[in-house]
Amino acid sequence: MSFSLRMIVLIFVAALLFMLFTSMSRSSRSTGLAPSLDPVEEQSFVGTATCIRCHEEIGETHAASGHANTFHSTADFVPAKALHGKVFEDALRSNRIRYHWDSEGLSSSIPGRFDDAEFPLMYALGSGTHGVSFLTILPHSDGSDVGLEHRMTLFGAEHSPGITPGHEYLDAPTEDAEHFGRVLDPEKLRRCVECHTTGGRIEHGEVLAASLHVGCESCHGPGSSHVAAMDRGLPADTYFKAIKWPKAIDEIRTCGSCHRLPETVKPSEISTTSPVLPRFQPVGMMQSPCFVKSSGQMRCTTCHDPHEKTSSASTDYHRICLSCHETYSVPDCTVAADRCVECHMPAVPIAGAAFHDHWIRVRNTDEAVTGNQKISPDH
Repeated sequence: MSFSLRMIVLIFVAALLFMLFTSMSRSSRSTGLAPSLDPVEEQSFVGTATCIRCHEEIGETHAASGHANTFHSTADFVPAKALHGKVFEDALRSNRIRYHWDSEGLSSSIPGRFDDAEFPLMYALGSGTHGVSFLTILPHSDGSDVGLEHRMTLFGAEHSPGITPGHEYLDAPTEDAEHFGRVLDPEKLRRCVECHTTGGRIEHGEVLAASLHVGCESCHGPGSSHVAAMDRGLPADTYFKAIKWPKAIDEIRTCGSCHRLPETVKPSEISTTSPVLPRFQPVGMMQSPCFVKSSGQMRCTTCHDPHEKTSSASTDYHRICLSCHETYSVPDCTVAADRCVECHMPAVPIAGAAFHDHWIRVRNTDEAVTGNQKISPDH
């Protein structure tokens, strides 16, 4: 083959390779996947620590939020250590539950029962804003894992002990373990772990997770393909999971997957008179005129930055309310022009904590917030 002919062939082959590469690159970007990434790798979690290598500022803000403080081993949880030697009076069952803490974690016993044998309390769940409950994983006779939610919960920043929400409705114990708490079937146990961790799962009675607590990938999805794309200098849009939610309802459903959605509560509880609905913020908000009349614009992040600690200052939310209502609603208010939350989203006491009612509305006089409501064991 002559030199000139070989050159023509080489140029032709190079052109074909270039066209093939370009086609693959375009295809990978159109599907949101980095090229040549293994399908399993594309769906794996990398952990919050990996995310903050690039997103350092958001990581620092998130570290101070409630989401970053939702799941602990009792072996390294300070409020659990503070329970050492304390006794909780379970008046509903006439039991005195005594606590012991050591380097292996928190345990409990009921003097006078079971020869004072200690029952382990493996994990502490909750940011502490409203409460912290304790969870133990137990092997079931069928080979599955079940959970036991402890009788006592620590409420508020003061960690005041009280009966865990829902336990006041439980029947008398039929098994020894039920003296210490409520048994959770495998599905309820799975939901607890998934909502309080990032990529959490249960294997052989232990919780394994990409990150303890609610991290970046809890909302944004597994990030391995995004990290691989960034490490290879590929465009950011090769991240296969949407990092923003153009539609408000998609964002609300993401938050509601843990904070509850209308289909995950009893229909009878979707009512302005429901004593427990304020605990399920997305459900209430989706019934409110603010959401219904917003033409799909109002969403959870209208008022809350999920990376930040939830503000307790009503003035912060007042400014958000005015961004929509200043032109027509506020001048008509006969109570106050700067206390929107106090009247339209009051804090409702529920089982040792208080939750702001997100069914934003003009409340009737007979809707006064009084008393402390109980919640059923389904919640």
